[in-house]
Amino acid sequence: MDRTRSVGSLCILTLAILCCAAAPAGKRDLVVLQAADVQKFDPHMSTSEPDTKITFNIFDNLVMRDDDLQVKPALATEWKRLNNTTWEFKIRPGIKFHNGEPLTAETVRFSLSRTSPSGDPAIITRTTFTTFDRVEVADPSTVRIITKAPDPFVLDRLAMYGGQIIPKQYFEKVGAAEFNAKPVGTGPLKLLEWVKDDHSHFEVVKDWWGGKLDFDKVTFRPVPEPAARIAALLKGEADIIVKLPPDDVDRVNKSANAKVAGVFYSGFYVLNSNYERPFPMNSKLVHQALSLAIDRQAIVNDLWRGQGIVPNGVYPKGNMAYDQSLPPLPYDPAKAKGLLKQAGYKNEEIVLESTDGYMANDKQMGEAIVTMWKDIGVNAKLEIIEYSVRAQKYRSRSFKGFFWTDPTDIFNDPAGQVWRLAGPGAPSAYLKIPEWENIMQQAVVTFDAAKRRQMYLEAQRLFMEYLMWIPVIQPVESYGVQKFIDWKPRGNQILRVEKVKFAR
Repeated sequence: MDRTRSVGSLCILTLAILCCAAAPAGKRDLVVLQAADVQKFDPHMSTSEPDTKITFNIFDNLVMRDDDLQVKPALATEWKRLNNTTWEFKIRPGIKFHNGEPLTAETVRFSLSRTSPSGDPAIITRTTFTTFDRVEVADPSTVRIITKAPDPFVLDRLAMYGGQIIPKQYFEKVGAAEFNAKPVGTGPLKLLEWVKDDHSHFEVVKDWWGGKLDFDKVTFRPVPEPAARIAALLKGEADIIVKLPPDDVDRVNKSANAKVAGVFYSGFYVLNSNYERPFPMNSKLVHQALSLAIDRQAIVNDLWRGQGIVPNGVYPKGNMAYDQSLPPLPYDPAKAKGLLKQAGYKNEEIVLESTDGYMANDKQMGEAIVTMWKDIGVNAKLEIIEYSVRAQKYRSRSFKGFFWTDPTDIFNDPAGQVWRLAGPGAPSAYLKIPEWENIMQQAVVTFDAAKRRQMYLEAQRLFMEYLMWIPVIQPVESYGVQKFIDWKPRGNQILRVEKVKFAR
């Protein structure tokens, strides 16, 4: 059976399960269980899934992507491109932040300037706006964005990480730390209480510009153990749970009150490499050997029960530069051993620092991969770290060797995935590959999609030579959902609460 076709059918099946029960009488709250607690409420300080599932509901962007992936108005009601490097946006009138502060063009200028390349170097989401030169106020309801070069992705950037608009007056009054602890946005959710590692409570903003929601309160709870999340779902104590293990998909679908919603992830689960460490971490031959030692199809079959596909490069299926003619990444332990010998590897320790629940099956995949590496003679070691430790190591770039990342394709284009996260100065960039950078720099300013794609294909060849990321799987990400809920997950891992509907 064709593996890709069978998995695609699985996705359609799980998404096609319709509401078949009414919500409990009087139910006015939504409870979402995540695998980890939020680390940053400041939307410009994180692109991590546990954070963005919350921050995209506290804050709004100028534009947004709807379920059909089309860019639509949000805090901006209209826009136009004045020339190749200048875009103009009209601000929605009458919008106020949760604290009553009005939304103005100056507010937008302040927010987007904060995430621009010239902004604070600590801002994680600066990588989304690398092409921006400046943001100008044309009049109280109009802003202009000027890019350094032609940029086909201005709208895509504004709809995603870093594009959230924050209140200038409040931020300048309380400072970054207080703003992170007590965030204020214009989105449908207003923070009531956050108890670290226990819960975050929100009330629904009644007069939110985007319309009325089906509930009045929302609670996000961190529950690291999948079994505990599933138990809460089946007891009716949770409405949506993330990262449902593949082994439990049938169990949930056959339960009395819950169902599964699955979607192909718009990216990969990859082993990110700290190439800045000394040998063997700085050797491309060692990276090639480690990649060849991974039996990805076994991981898909055994750990994911067929709910995923083996990557064939650095671009995920669904990306405009995905090349379906390429074969899946190979498994060749004999060749891997030869490359280790050629590299001069002499039993130096190689560490994989893995979380347990940050990504579905991260620990289990880490255990399997370390065993595969040992099978070719690598002195491999698995260390399990907490999500909070991973977040700190990510910011400080202090990983010992390999670590899990899940680079999301936010534009359906390599500009919004590999270039955003592994390009110069990006948070997942630990190696400079000049030829790759030169090609990518030309590609991301090319409006002609066909020409851009050809450049991306050549760039992929170079990236896969060095394997700054070792792609492992493009998984189906499954959620457990109460049957009375009508909701379709997105491949980019963002959960918009206004899209969650209760059957009444």
